[in-house]
Amino acid sequence: SCGLYLKTYVGFGRMNDAEDVTNLQAFLNEQLGSNLPMTGYFGPLTEAAVNQFQLKYRTEVLKPWADIGLLPDENTPTGYVYKTTRRMINNIVCPSLQLPIPPLP
Repeated sequence: SCGLYLKTYVGFGRMNDAEDVTNLQAFLNEQLGSNLPMTGYFGPLTEAAVNQFQLKYRTEVLKPWADIGLLPDENTPTGYVYKTTRRMINNIVCPSLQLPIPPLP
């Protein structure tokens, strides 16, 4: 069995949990071939890879925010691992979790 892979919200310029950022970097390297350095630091390279991930899974990650008017459209990535992005990553890593879309905002 598996559990939550990312436990916190992480983003550029925030006080991030270094372990979650390292896990995120490993995930993005595996899923997107990002070749990010595994530093635990959420910098511009990690942010760009998160944007790429969000666009790849735009229907699950970005569309819910666009639907309630908090993003212009589903083609507008945020680079921030927040509710829907974290949910998608956790469901990919551990499909048995079957996490539902969280309440927004």
